[in-house]
Amino acid sequence: MGNEEQKITQQDLQEQTVEEQELTERDYLEKLVKNSEKQLFYARVRTATSIVIAGILAVCALMIVPQVLRTVDNANEIMAQVSETIILADTAIESVTQMSTSITGMGDKMDTFITENAESVAEVMEKIEAIDFEGLNKAIKDLGAVVKPLADFFKKF
Repeated sequence: MGNEEQKITQQDLQEQTVEEQELTERDYLEKLVKNSEKQLFYARVRTATSIVIAGILAVCALMIVPQVLRTVDNANEIMAQVSETIILADTAIESVTQMSTSITGMGDKMDTFITENAESVAEVMEKIEAIDFEGLNKAIKDLGAVVKPLADFFKKF
């Protein structure tokens, strides 16, 4: 009986092992199906979330892009005005530089003119000082005395 019991036990063990394997495989398959269902659910949740986020981003883009474009246009206009102002400032600086050069040239010419004419003015002043005004006054009175009788004579005609 010992051998027979062992054989029966071995057969029972083999049958039990086959049943356990089937149950284990079945359990694994059930777990796999449950896991797949969970993965499918979470994939759907991720997809829905992604769609909602994409929609929100699209709405935000539709609201923000026109404002950004307006801001960029305003910035371009301001840059154009700044460029014009810089051009005007450059022109003004060139004009001031030319005016400064002209004034400097005129000052040099005035210095030259004064220097050249200082000698002439000094000579004229010397000649004026050399004039005998008393003698000149006396000559004018003498001329007046001579011309008066002639004037009276011609008045009669």
